[in-house]
Amino acid sequence: MTLYESWMSKAFSKEGGSVDAIWDEYLPKEQKIYEYILSNKTTKLDGTIAELAKRFSMTAEEIVAFIDGINEVLPELIEMNSLTEESSVELIIDFEKLFKKMVEYKAEHLYQLPAWAGIFDEETRKRFMLEQKRSRTVVKAEKIGRNDPCPCGSGKKYKKCCGAGK
Repeated sequence: MTLYESWMSKAFSKEGGSVDAIWDEYLPKEQKIYEYILSNKTTKLDGTIAELAKRFSMTAEEIVAFIDGINEVLPELIEMNSLTEESSVELIIDFEKLFKKMVEYKAEHLYQLPAWAGIFDEETRKRFMLEQKRSRTVVKAEKIGRNDPCPCGSGKKYKKCCGAGK
């Protein structure tokens, strides 16, 4: 069983629900890594899984979980099932993408960390939040009525022009 599979089997039940005890232990550790990254303005974390685990006082499985969480904002996706304790990883961090991903996942405990103030001012963070929330909003186009003027500009009613036969 890979480190990733092992983490997933511990963190989620067979029905797909979260195992609260595991997450309650993991989330504060994850937060400490993000506090470190933000406070030091770290744009690159690298090392083997075992080295990173030791550095951040985590298990190898927990480091793999952290990588899984940040994977979507990395320039190149890491194949999670290929990771072993000896695997070398290089995590290149784009702060804007990271912030927006935290907003998308509704991870308030992470995107509201005080250390973000050292990366982006409050106005920029609010703009990023708004951009991220708008990117997920679906806007439906207004429906054209049968008797409305045709949008093609012909001057005919829609039902006699582009809407004919529909």
